[in-house]
Amino acid sequence: MPDRFDVTAVTFHFDPVCPWTWRTAQWLVDATGRRGIPLFYRAFDLTGGAPPAELPDERRAAAAGSRCLLRMTEAAHADGRDALAGAVYAVYGAAVHDGGADPTPELAERALSEAGGGAYAAALHDTALDRPVARAREEAQEFSGEDAGSPVTVLTTAAGARGFFGPVVAPAPTGAAADRLWDAVAGAASVPQFFEVRARRTAKP
Repeated sequence: MPDRFDVTAVTFHFDPVCPWTWRTAQWLVDATGRRGIPLFYRAFDLTGGAPPAELPDERRAAAAGSRCLLRMTEAAHADGRDALAGAVYAVYGAAVHDGGADPTPELAERALSEAGGGAYAAALHDTALDRPVARAREEAQEFSGEDAGSPVTVLTTAAGARGFFGPVVAPAPTGAAADRLWDAVAGAASVPQFFEVRARRTAKP
């Protein structure tokens, strides 16, 4: 399917712990895939880089699981293997947000293995990758502002790149509704005077 806004690439900054982000990812994978638009995955650490051990008890395991996955995402992106990062996130996100699994480092390891990413096993626990993870968040916030969270979606065209927080969806739209949302987001990105639109959330992710 051609894209009438001539989007040439999309970069998706995400934290895998966020259920709203997961719904956006489901829509975006479908929307870009049907249009043949490359989709790149980058980190957006919702902890802001805080050591998981310093977080409240109820958040530690989930934050540690996210950090593992985000390290791997940045390592894979640096190697041009964004499709692998997406595949690992697909396994992890489905397990957590659709299957009710606890988000943990152990689940990140299992998702990596199931997606065929064994070569990146060491990256999950490589703290040297925390700096690229932090830089990816900073890059996202150059588009979204520092008060925005995950996800941040950046669309690239011949005119340059525009990025926004969101879109926030629940559940992920499909069919004609998915296409209308793509046209709305891509269309908004083509209008340099546009910055933000927001609505009350009336559904759960």
